[in-house]
Amino acid sequence: MKSLPRLTFAAFLSAVTVCAVISLSGAHGQDENPDAAKPDAATSLAKPAGPETAPKTAGDASDKKPAAARRNEKSGGSALVTLGTARDRLISYRSVEAQMVETVDLGLRRFRLKGSYLQGTDLKLRLEYDLLVGNTEAHLVEVCDGQILWTHQKIGDEERVTRRNVRQILTAASSAGKTPQNLLTAELGLGGLPGLLAGIQKSVQLEKQWDQDVNEQTFVVIEGGWKKNFRSKFLGPDPDPNQPLPAFVPDQVRIYFEQESLFPRRILYLKHSEDGTRRPMVTLDFVDVRWDVELAEDAFDYTPPEKVARQDVTQAYINRFAPPEQAGAPGTPSEQTATE
Repeated sequence: MKSLPRLTFAAFLSAVTVCAVISLSGAHGQDENPDAAKPDAATSLAKPAGPETAPKTAGDASDKKPAAARRNEKSGGSALVTLGTARDRLISYRSVEAQMVETVDLGLRRFRLKGSYLQGTDLKLRLEYDLLVGNTEAHLVEVCDGQILWTHQKIGDEERVTRRNVRQILTAASSAGKTPQNLLTAELGLGGLPGLLAGIQKSVQLEKQWDQDVNEQTFVVIEGGWKKNFRSKFLGPDPDPNQPLPAFVPDQVRIYFEQESLFPRRILYLKHSEDGTRRPMVTLDFVDVRWDVELAEDAFDYTPPEKVARQDVTQAYINRFAPPEQAGAPGTPSEQTATE
């Protein structure tokens, strides 16, 4: 599967991949679509699929109330400014702490993943997900101390641990081009929520912005579709704008920001249905959000499990920015066993 803008390099779509692997492995259970998303669920406003104490935010088809009216509609240019301002505010915080709920709809199956998000300064990040489908447990951890990014993915009895030296990768990427640092971190899947928003800025053509009330709270909502450079990854170098994307790729992105703080409380990836409506494919909710809180000194420490082989994939990413004649040259393997 090609990559979408995400929280870290593996986390966003790894969560989707975990769901797909479990589903395809035949691990059926209680999540056999008891409440599959209805068409255009994103246009309604309801409580997210999270803890009972979570404040209500945007979009679940289970809500029977009509969607709140849109107000103060603006152009894509305003949406771009809002996105940039929201990203700058996220970067300005000394820390961000939140609980996460990700809802993934794959065909007729729905999966909900719950986890925690912790963001520090200088690329420091800790992201953890848990998922149970039938009798199969899955766990995803990504931790970056500002220098090394560890990813530990466990699905049932299978485990994989990878290591990336993010500073080396960023240095190689910066030397190869003039891409701004914030977009580089997004392209490489680094930088947490600010990186995710930067990735959306790079890949999405924002089309509109509006205000919408949710349970006496106002949200600023922006929406757009993929740019040509992103669509070409799936449809060829000069894609027809009317040609549909593959079934596993969403068509649009919608973000709900709190009006005052501009914190992205919900990020929604939408897919066009044959009947002309839109349905959510991936819904990412942030609840119990706090910023500028004191963090433990070891908040971004990580020691991988001893019995699991570690793969250092740093060089594989550096090779992406090397000239074709140098990439993959002898002595620069794309993956190797980590020694640290």
